Amino acid sequence: MLLHDFIYEWDGKSNKGEKPVSWWPGSYRVKIVRIATDKTNISYLVHTAVILKNAKANPTMNTSLKNYIHNFAQIISKEYDLNIDKTLWIELGDEIRVANLNPEQKLVSKQKLVPEILYAVSWRPIRPNELAIIKSYIKDM
Repeated sequence: MLLHDFIYEWDGKSNKGEKPVSWWPGSYRVKIVRIATDKTNISYLVHTAVILKNAKANPTMNTSLKNYIHNFAQIISKEYDLNIDKTLWIELGDEIRVANLNPEQKLVSKQKLVPEILYAVSWRPIRPNELAIIKSYIKDM
């Protein structure tokens, strides 16, 4: 079930003291899809898929999320109440890739009382069963 479909843009500047997705401007088309729709007592490992495609709104907004997916995932998860660990992060491009975000370390800064989680990020090709689940959502992207 499609929950959200929007263009997410960032300017590369820090707003309200929070770190931006990246320090360079960028723009991505985003679809947030609920893939766990079964009403029975089945527990899903992954509830949601976030499907991303570079929107390239203009030449200066061409930043890839390859090295910034952890920042993007944290911002989108906060704004749309998603659990990063229960979300499939999929980027469409020449290849369809899935980001694995593994929490590595928690830092507590003196300025913030909330711990910041650092992620180790790796990318892998999408699996056939994952592609089958999202296929109908990527036709128009």
